[in-house]
Amino acid sequence: MAAALEIKNLAVVYQGVIQALSNLSLVVPPGSIVALLGANGAGKTTTLKAISGFLPLQDGRITSGSITIGGEDTSNLAPHVIVRRGIFHVREGRHVFAEMTVEENLIAATFAQRKSRPRKAAFDEVYGYFPILAERRAQQAGYLSGGEQQMLAIGRALVADPQMILLDEPSLGLAPLIVRDIFQIVERINREKKVSILLVEQNAVIALKFASYGYVIENGCTVLEGSAAALSANQDIQKFYLGVDAHAG
Repeated sequence: MAAALEIKNLAVVYQGVIQALSNLSLVVPPGSIVALLGANGAGKTTTLKAISGFLPLQDGRITSGSITIGGEDTSNLAPHVIVRRGIFHVREGRHVFAEMTVEENLIAATFAQRKSRPRKAAFDEVYGYFPILAERRAQQAGYLSGGEQQMLAIGRALVADPQMILLDEPSLGLAPLIVRDIFQIVERINREKKVSILLVEQNAVIALKFASYGYVIENGCTVLEGSAAALSANQDIQKFYLGVDAHAG
């Protein structure tokens, strides 16, 4: 079976001169949660933009390497084509339509569906995972809490009936209890719907708790990979990403 996503030796530049990625490689098996870890500026968000086709919108381009989704090379496809291949990018900062209601935000996501399905069924599925959104369905999204906006951003992805969700910093700016709740729902979506997830997350502790495998990137390159358990036990990971001093007495 082809990988849900495979990136080989990917290089990306912005404005023709700024090297954001170089020789980046990773694999997301079907139905898995894979974490992509690294410091600010390491190239994590650029990786997601390369996958979803957003790079040209920010004067970025792939200069070498390949991205294949389900065995098909998608390196040069436009974002609207990629999303209809079943890849939905939940961007950092949530980016909900603030002046539209919760339900109108979900309606907007129907245009990204791979195949048509009854709107009520799609929305009921979202409300099943996020009951608070059902209560807020007529409320403007801009008045939701940060956690509710993150739920709505993930809910829009579900409406699109994705094969894979690219999830960028879902814990950003949220209280720990809300983060836990959202990750538990993400894990449930992965388990019940068999949706593959590539997770970019600064909070390495929670990322490695819910992912099965992880990659660490520095300066646009893959420098370490392994099972979530192995990465959690790695002394360098403990020191730089988990806040643990392995040599402390």
